[in-house]
This record gives sequence, structure tokens and C-alpha cells, in this order.
Amino acid sequence: MNDFVLSTKYLLAALLFICAAARADDLADRVAARLASYPIVRAEFVQERTVASLTKPVVSTGRLVFSREGLTWQVETPVKAVMTFSADGASDGGAAQAEMGRLVRALVAGDLRELRQSFDIEPRGDLERWTLQLKPRTLELAQYLRGIALGGGQHLEAIDVVEASGDRLKVRMKNFVVTP
Repeated sequence: MNDFVLSTKYLLAALLFICAAARADDLADRVAARLASYPIVRAEFVQERTVASLTKPVVSTGRLVFSREGLTWQVETPVKAVMTFSADGASDGGAAQAEMGRLVRALVAGDLRELRQSFDIEPRGDLERWTLQLKPRTLELAQYLRGIALGGGQHLEAIDVVEASGDRLKVRMKNFVVTP
């Protein structure tokens, strides 16, 4: 009888673990579906880049426009710059820019299929206040990147990138406008 009770406890624990994992995947899928449902999203952003060799972070502000065709990232301060990421890559071309463009578009769009190619995804919270922790799946990516945390509610509101060097990038988005 003891063996039966013990094996039943293990089975129950395994089922609970599987249910929790399915619920987490379901949350990630629901977040992605919500983000993908917006045809065009405009927002303001503040990005803070912390670099080990600098005494204080570099802060920039700007606006972004995301649609299914691409992402326009317009930095307004301290220096004006515009970056465009389409399905084909970044506006300046090149393999590295194309890869970065793919990742940035997938992050902002919540494209889990694309993100799962490069990252293990651990969702937390609920649909109203969620985070997705992304951990690199390959050694090549892990050489440059420790992880990415995405967070939000109705929209993707925060992106935190931690590089393998210890440098960090924090992006906070606000004042969202969704248009058809």
C-alpha cells in the first residue's frame, strides 16, 4: 500500500508539473496572440543603456511604429536617428543587421515561433500583467547574450536585455496608440 501511495504522489506531482507547464505555454501563446492582433502600434520609448566602461547610463528617447510589415525606431534625443526593420532585415543591410531586425521585430510582435528558434521562453503572471523570460538556446547566442525579459499587459511595455559582458539595455514604452 505504501508503494501505491508513493507512486500516486509522484504521478500527481508529475501531472501538476505538466499542467503548470501547459498553463505557462498557454500564457505565452495568449500574450503573443494579443500582441499580434494589433495592426499598427505607435508608442513613445525611453531606452537606457548601461555600459561597464561608462560611469552613467546613456539615455535616449523617441517613438516607434510597429506594423506587420516592419518596425520603425525613431530616436529623438540625444541624437536623431531612424532605424527601420522589415521582414528582410534592417534598413542599413548586412547579415548582423538582418538578424537584429528579425529579433527586434519578433520581440515587439511577440512572435513566439520566431523567438523559440533562438530562446527558451519562461512565461510568468497572467494576461493582464505578464513577463516572458528568454534564455539563449545556443552557445553562439549565449556568448553575447545572457537573456531578455519582456513585460507588459495590453502591450509590450518593457524590454530588458542583459549581455554576456554585463552591459544592459532597458527599454520602457508608453502612450500606446493602436490604429487600423
